[in-house]
Amino acid sequence: MSIPQRPFLLPRPLPPAGTIGIVSPAGSPSHADLDRAVAVLTGRGYRVRVGEHAADSAASDGFPYLAGSDADRAADVNEMLSDPAIDLVLCARGGYGCARVLPLLDYDAPRRDPKPVVGYSDITALSLALAARAGVASFSGIMATAGDGFGENTLDPFSEASFWQAVGANGFRGAYAPPTDATPWTTHRAAASGADTVTGAVFPVCLSLLTSLVGTSYLPDLRGAILVIEDVHEELYAVDRMLTQLRQAGLLADLSAVLIGSFTGTTDAELALLVAGVPRLVLKNTPPTVAVASGVAYGHIPRRLTLPVGVVGTAHLRRSKIAFDTGA
Repeated sequence: MSIPQRPFLLPRPLPPAGTIGIVSPAGSPSHADLDRAVAVLTGRGYRVRVGEHAADSAASDGFPYLAGSDADRAADVNEMLSDPAIDLVLCARGGYGCARVLPLLDYDAPRRDPKPVVGYSDITALSLALAARAGVASFSGIMATAGDGFGENTLDPFSEASFWQAVGANGFRGAYAPPTDATPWTTHRAAASGADTVTGAVFPVCLSLLTSLVGTSYLPDLRGAILVIEDVHEELYAVDRMLTQLRQAGLLADLSAVLIGSFTGTTDAELALLVAGVPRLVLKNTPPTVAVASGVAYGHIPRRLTLPVGVVGTAHLRRSKIAFDTGA
């Protein structure tokens, strides 16, 4: 099978009163969180269909962190991708195990009918696989339940607004900017040309998930890309290891830029090390031709952007935004 190259197919926008399908390709949400998410989305005027196995558990098989068997989780994803009545596929949560279903997915279905697929964290594996194996763009954004998603009482208005912007009619046109009261980005290395802008296919990723796909057929071509990275509960030495592996695998040398989102530790001391250390590690592992900036509102944080995955955009380093001008 040949690997599709950019430009990727763009998913159709979510129509008003469309149908949202919820799936759990990784971990399982609680029934209460899932019910709240359905209620919120229904209250926004959408129909919702929950995958048959979305709230399952593989605890009886010794894998309590999975929402059922690999086959069942993949079946739910395949059903939502192939059903023309489903207008958007929303992942319930991240966690662990998404990579296990990648060999079981039907990558022809999203090519026939590209629709928005949204999730982040462990869902990074699915987003990258859709790009690499189906040649289809997706979205890295808030989910149905975990991580301050629709089923959480802590859902931030900015995060929700960014989600609807992304999956709506103008998702590939316009700027994705941080909250108005956010601290501007910090530019650690300007573009090689000295310009304030960098253009490339934007790939927002959870760093550990990107690293886990090295050497597989589920990793898209990142040459010329703008890589937006984040992670959670990873100490600085682990980030060091991951960036070193990506550099030694030859995946960082030809990027256009690395934009650093949120890296959260479990203690204040760990957080301080990450804030200071991650930009230094990115600079160390990328050549002078790669622009580097930090402070992007992306990651495991309450106020976060939903961003297209695999779509060409322009990062405005001084203006702290990513702009897209693609599609009809």
